[in-house]
Amino acid sequence: MRAQAAAELDRWNPDPNAPHVLAVRAYTEPFRHGADVIARLGGIRADHQDGRMLHFLGSGAMVIGDISRATQYLALATAAWRSQGRLGLLARSLAASWPQVYLGQLERAREESAEGLALAEETGEWIVWLGLKATAGLVAALRGETEQAARMIGELRLHSLFLGMPFVTVMAQQTDGLLALFDGRAMEAYDVLARAFDPVDPHYHSVSRWLLAPDLADAAVAAGTVKQARELLADLPDLTRRLPSEMMVVAHAYTEAVLAPDDTAEERYAAALAALPADWTLSRARLHLHHGRWLRRQRRNVDARHPLRLARAEFDRVGAQSWAEMAREQLRATGESNGRRHANTGEQLSAQEMQIAVLASQGLSNREIGQRLFISHRTVGAHLYRIYPRLGITGRGKLAAALAALHDEQPTSDVSSAPE
Repeated sequence: MRAQAAAELDRWNPDPNAPHVLAVRAYTEPFRHGADVIARLGGIRADHQDGRMLHFLGSGAMVIGDISRATQYLALATAAWRSQGRLGLLARSLAASWPQVYLGQLERAREESAEGLALAEETGEWIVWLGLKATAGLVAALRGETEQAARMIGELRLHSLFLGMPFVTVMAQQTDGLLALFDGRAMEAYDVLARAFDPVDPHYHSVSRWLLAPDLADAAVAAGTVKQARELLADLPDLTRRLPSEMMVVAHAYTEAVLAPDDTAEERYAAALAALPADWTLSRARLHLHHGRWLRRQRRNVDARHPLRLARAEFDRVGAQSWAEMAREQLRATGESNGRRHANTGEQLSAQEMQIAVLASQGLSNREIGQRLFISHRTVGAHLYRIYPRLGITGRGKLAAALAALHDEQPTSDVSSAPE
């Protein structure tokens, strides 16, 4: 079906730079057209008010794994739909929360997937709801909220549309695999993730499976199935040459390092870290974690501390608590004392949550806040439900005092230390 759609598009002899043409080619034949689509996406000057064209560009970039560009275009589309109050279309473009996960923007992904879910329910965008629910489950797993993640994926699998949406089934399988890996069930994790690479399995996706390649490599090392993993990933180098998107480059570089034999591992880690796109900070931290583990296995505990510290700091920064605890455990094993990050209350509120809290403290109702920010009144209520415990309060009437106290806690700049 995809090949037929691509052939029909070619028959029209369309403008190769048209956003909808790029999106169709990305979706139908990504390994044939992917390199050309990536090159053309980089040269387009998009109208920031044209949400439909921005969405086509972002969606096309997302499906081939050009993640950084996808988040940029979809963020612009989201802003356009929000300013126009077009909530059904806004829910679609909030699908940008999915690629944000791979850039380490977990808080933003959590916030936008929650907003998108509420909008999708109100507007009946059930395919969008599936993708956003899968994203929310993945984010919860990475943040260490394992029960919530398992519940979300369970709800997802019960939906009547689930098995007909491969892009969702592969995301659900990724979350289940990571939950097993974080829980120490390495062999189960490997088996779950490997199913996403089997063309006859309902969790298979011909392109999105490569986002799971780093997870598969992690599970293979833990389960002792490195040889099997290499066989599953045998096509990756050739496919990366055909589709040199960020997703494919990261999958290839990461797995080459993590699954490397000991005699080449050191150089593979260096090459992988150099190859990673600058914005993929979460993958970089994961590579540092694995490099530190490898150095420990070589009895090089002192050398292992530097990459493990880098990993711990980045995991703490983005809120990836499951991996942060792994990094701490590895550091303790090197003989280094534990370093635990203590975030202040202000860091626990996102920019939108702070905006909602301020408006609510001024006496605006949920509906009035929603109209001001172009979000659902239910989304406002959901945000406030999470905001109260973070500020140590129980209700709306105490918001003003809590925000005033928070302002007093913020550090002031030291003028005397500024350079002359």
